[in-house]
Amino acid sequence: MRLAVEIKGLRKRFVSGWMRRRENEALRGLDLRVPEGAFWGILGPNGAGKTTLLCILSSLLTPDDGEVRVLGRDIRVHSAEICRRINLSSGNANFLWSLNVRENLEYYGMLYGLARKPRRKKVVELLEVFGLRDVATVRFDELSTGTKQKLSLAKALINDPELLFLDEPTVGLDPDAAQRIRQSIQHLHENKGTTILMTTHNMQEAETLCEQIAFLVDGLIRACGSPRDLKRELRLGDTLRIAFRGPLTSAPFESLVGVLEVHMNDSTCRILVDDHQKRLPRILDQFVREGVSIRDLTIQESDLEDVFIALTR
Repeated sequence: MRLAVEIKGLRKRFVSGWMRRRENEALRGLDLRVPEGAFWGILGPNGAGKTTLLCILSSLLTPDDGEVRVLGRDIRVHSAEICRRINLSSGNANFLWSLNVRENLEYYGMLYGLARKPRRKKVVELLEVFGLRDVATVRFDELSTGTKQKLSLAKALINDPELLFLDEPTVGLDPDAAQRIRQSIQHLHENKGTTILMTTHNMQEAETLCEQIAFLVDGLIRACGSPRDLKRELRLGDTLRIAFRGPLTSAPFESLVGVLEVHMNDSTCRILVDDHQKRLPRILDQFVREGVSIRDLTIQESDLEDVFIALTR
């Protein structure tokens, strides 16, 4: 398995103050391995170190300790080469305010060393893909927040990066604009196979887009896996609440595959399962075998927000 990102023992400290120096260790020995072609989310509370991590991976910050390899190269030794092969889009887009949309894309194309003809062809393509053609001559400081974010994503693709970092890509956007941005990101990953590493506070966004989630808490990866695996590991599956008629014990359900917990009383039961869509048919069959009729059934699905809360308590 080829790795797009390989981190061992990463540490980063920030020192503030002059008379009284204060040290804040943002990353405290972090380990992480992201395969090429993957779409991973980095989740965590404010101050957990998410943006610091992306800044180190994109050579904007220098690590204090540990090994960091990006696209197979040591970030300290081959930063110039790495920067040509990656790009970064921030949710707080900040471009040259006096340049228009087309000029900003041209400017960044020049920074990445694109020759004039392929650069202009790429700019036209990005204006079309992100729906920016009608605002191509509008200055950056006159753009709406959603349009600025589309420009940020367009800029991040100017060099056809092998590895793309997204830092809160839909923060502050209205639902419609955010949905269009998500569709653009998903299309990029599915059709070009770009490796994407994204930070977000939007749990639904992460669960929809990301194949794997790494939870960063207090400068360390606290848990890592697919949304479904994380919920199962933390016993945060889906809850089935079933009202029934007739005598019943928890024993017939406890041995079923995917059942995590069973709580039973005289006329209702609460069954925690890893995935209700997979497990519900077998559970209903068991009620039939026991000769017990169901009066009511409700399903409460867990999500990444539940995982987030469990890991950051």
